[in-house]
Order: sequence, then structure tokens, then C-alpha cells
Amino acid sequence: MNTSRDSELQGHVDGLLMRGGTSKGLFVRKEDLPIQPGHELFEAFLLELFGSPDPLQVDGIGGSHSHTSKIMMVSPTDRDDADVEYTFGGVGVKNPVIEWGGNCGNLTAAVGAFAIREGLVEVTHPTTTVTLYNTNADGRIEQDVPVTESGVPRIYGDYHIDGVPGTGARVDSHFLDPAGGVLDSALPTGNVVDTIEVEGESLDVSLVDVTNVIVYVRAEDVGMTGTELPEEMRNTEGLLDRFERIRGAACVELGLVDDPADAETEYPIFPHLAVVSEPQSYDCSVDRHVDAADIDITARVISMQDPHHAYAMTSGLCLGAAARIPGTIANEFVRNPDEEWTTIGHPKGTMSVGAILRDADEDEEIDVERVSIGRTVRPIMIGSAYYRYVNGLEALR
Repeated sequence: MNTSRDSELQGHVDGLLMRGGTSKGLFVRKEDLPIQPGHELFEAFLLELFGSPDPLQVDGIGGSHSHTSKIMMVSPTDRDDADVEYTFGGVGVKNPVIEWGGNCGNLTAAVGAFAIREGLVEVTHPTTTVTLYNTNADGRIEQDVPVTESGVPRIYGDYHIDGVPGTGARVDSHFLDPAGGVLDSALPTGNVVDTIEVEGESLDVSLVDVTNVIVYVRAEDVGMTGTELPEEMRNTEGLLDRFERIRGAACVELGLVDDPADAETEYPIFPHLAVVSEPQSYDCSVDRHVDAADIDITARVISMQDPHHAYAMTSGLCLGAAARIPGTIANEFVRNPDEEWTTIGHPKGTMSVGAILRDADEDEEIDVERVSIGRTVRPIMIGSAYYRYVNGLEALR
């Protein structure tokens, strides 16, 4: 395939399209980007590359959903406590924004495999442990990546995650010291429950920062049973707008914005909003039934103003920790709050997450030793992604 003539008319960046967990995104070596993060044109470059803002992202590589409009920039590191480092970017779909404040746990699952493919780490058979450093949340992740005898990340296996067809090789990720990566504390306000004002009404929320910042609300407090599926939530008049108003008020409580209305543009990705309830039985959005006896808590999560089709991984990891913190809204509903592993019931099935809290005296701050999860990953396409020289990008010719 001859691409040389195309390159005269458009710019391009070489990368690998990969699925990590229930997300998909572009993986690039940071050094291969035509301009680096911090450059005045960098965000315009990413928006053009992904085809944003446009609900369909039809003129770029974005997949028209928040979980398929992502980039991972991976590079060697000078840190003594990590093998590679990476920066995650959440590219807005409908809005011309890039969110750098949080991390994507699902896509993180593929960073180790990408680093192995790119020769950035030494390979050990049958499992290569890669220590990652995430620049967004200033956090480290130990990742166990199964590899073949020839040193290539394994794809095939018998591990299944709901939200992805089929099975694959299991990649385990352990997020180390994950509390306060964004807002410096597992409980940024110091409270297990805060009461916020949303259009003149009081609402209880738990604000928790473990791998990501999440606003927890009771399903009954927002007029839900807790088992609603994404399409039903989208079709419930005013529900998503109400969620965004709640999220905006929470952003004010967290000191992120002064005006709740600014949250959608200034902090479109985090905090996520999670609706939680007791373990319940329900039919999924795919051909599957979840039985209340098989889960520990029922939850739905809103990401970038849209219900997640399954459950965002960093949100799941945070829920695993929040469920173990006495007094939080998540802790109210979880079946076994003292167990390390929590099984979450979500729209496409279940997700099991582990959380270990450090022992603390009554007057000490809650601390989390680690949170863990297993995912599958797969490379999908390798090659060049093109961007036009428009919207100021003419300077990159």
C-alpha cells in the first residue's frame, strides 16, 4: 500500500489500535508524535485526529463513545520505581475538549503489552511483570502480562470479561497506593458522606478518589431502581441532565469549579457519577441474566455525560475500595464489606475487583494499599493515522 502521496497532503502519526478491557484506543510512543503535550496546538491535533467534536467522529479514528475515544502515550522512564511511563488522554466526542485529569483503567491493561511489543522492557516467559507509572494520577501499576515462548504478549486464553465477546489471556493489574491520585486523598472532603445542593434540593453523595474520582449516589435518591440499562437511562427525560447537575455540584464541593455549569467543559471526564443499590437480579443489555446471589452490589456509572455500556474500570476499582470504607454510600449497600473482592453487577454482566485497605487508627486518614483487577487485551490494527492541516495545524507541515 503506497501512502507516500497521502503524506504530502496530510500529516500522520504511527501507532497501534488496541483494546484494553472494555475500552479501545490509540497507543503511540510519545516520541513519535509530531508535537508533544504542552504545545499550543497539541489538543487541536488530537481533536482533528479523532474527528472531534462530532457525535459520530466520522472523520477521524474515534469510535463515537467515550470508551472508544482515547489515546495512550507511552515512553521509557527515568524513574527507579517503574519500567515505563504513560499519559492517558480522553478525547471529547461531542465537545472539543481533552481530559487529562484521570486515568483509564481498562486501557491501562494494554500498556504493558504495548511496552513489550515495542521492546521497552525485558521479557520473561511465561509472565512478564511490568511496572507502569501513570503521569495523570501520579500512580504506579504492577502488571502481569502472559507471553509466548517467543516473547510476544499472549492473546488467546479462557478468561472472559463481560462487555467483550469471547475469551482471552488474563492480564492482572495491581494499582499501588491508589488513593488520592487526583485530589490527594481517598476522601477529598474528609467526609464519608457530603450533602450537596442541586437546584434547591439536598442530596447525599460520597466523594471518593481511588484510581479515579467518583461521585456515589443512592439509586432511590435519583428516582431509579438501580437496574436500569443505558438505553433506558438515556430515554428517561431529564435524567442525564440531572446527573450532570449533580456532578457539577459535586465539582463545586471538591473545589474544582466555582460554577456547577462549568464542570461539563472544564472537567468532562472526571469525576464519574455512580448510581449504587443493593444486590439485585436483572436482565442485561446482552443475552445474560444477573442473579442477585452472584453479586455484592448493583451499580451504573456515567462517563462523559453518558451511561457506560458496562462499567468503567477505574470506576470499578474505586467502587471496590469505597465499598470497604465504613460509612460511604457504597458501603451501605455492599453485601460483604470486609471481603477483599467485590463483584459488581453492571449493564452487561459482572466485574470483580479487589481492594486492600491499610490498617488505620480511628483518627488516621483512610489509606488504600492496592486495588486489583483482571482484564483481557488485544492489538487490533497497526499503521498510520492521518490528520488534516486545518484549524491552525498548517504550521505542522
